[in-house]
Amino acid sequence: MGQTAKFFVMTGLIVASTLAGYLARRRGWVSENAARWLMTAVVVFGYSPVSFLSIWSIQPKAQDVWLPVFGGLQVLIMAGLGVAAGRMLTRDRQDYGLLGMLSAVGNTGFTMGGFVIYIVFGLEGLGRGSIYALMWYPMVVLVLYPMGQHFSGSHQGSLAALMTKSLFNWRSAGLPISLIGLTLTLSGVPYPKAVVESWHVVPIIMYIVLPTAYFSIGLRLHVSSLGAMKRLIAALMALRFVAAPALGFAMLALSGLTAHPLTGASRGVLLINSCVPTAITAVAVANMFHLRPRNASILFVCNSLVYLAVVLPVVLWLFAGGEME
Repeated sequence: MGQTAKFFVMTGLIVASTLAGYLARRRGWVSENAARWLMTAVVVFGYSPVSFLSIWSIQPKAQDVWLPVFGGLQVLIMAGLGVAAGRMLTRDRQDYGLLGMLSAVGNTGFTMGGFVIYIVFGLEGLGRGSIYALMWYPMVVLVLYPMGQHFSGSHQGSLAALMTKSLFNWRSAGLPISLIGLTLTLSGVPYPKAVVESWHVVPIIMYIVLPTAYFSIGLRLHVSSLGAMKRLIAALMALRFVAAPALGFAMLALSGLTAHPLTGASRGVLLINSCVPTAITAVAVANMFHLRPRNASILFVCNSLVYLAVVLPVVLWLFAGGEME
């Protein structure tokens, strides 16, 4: 099966899993509240081992230091832009906090951006994507978790206290696990490629985590709320598909002023990850901390559908067509 065919198989799985969750809730087969625990399991027990293996397998180049640096800066800047935009649209603290959180992080993992990178750049792209993802758990733990607690009202205290609490929360297990993977690769410990590939470890995890995550999205999906959220939906589209790509191009230009500018697959990783829709992890965090989880699912689904229908074809044409090489 070709890589493009695999992508459409995965897209079908995403749509089918979301619809399955939606129907399961509507027919009373599964409680909507189950989404919180399923999402938590996806982040802690699904993403953590994939992140560990991906980071351990990489062979970094000098220019690649920009990938996690720029990725982290994108999260911080987009979080601020999202909250600011939300405050212009609504006085509801939870809604504008949610918009900030969903604006901050894109779906750069194997559930979306990572697979697009694999289609365009193959294994080299996946490796560079893993370097970009080094910033992921620090940003989730130190930015998303505190935002989720702060705007949901589940914790009152200083930002420093929120960050400290997040660091020692059991949900943050992915951070030390990722650091162990980084230590192994920097120490030159051989990556057990033959074992991992022969046992199909990553694909097995992927095909368990992917439907579980989108099934949880479906459980929280209430289409009757679409009309009331049209302004937030439009704002998230503008943030993720206009502001974030513009920021990515600005950072690429900034790297060109240094001794190690981003080129080749590393350049593509930054730009492709700058165009992806909001991250499923942001929806998971909204579920963890009860920050308007229903609204989070609606925003995620609408943002992802626009990406698949409009943005992704342009991205594939530009990169796969050689226009951005």
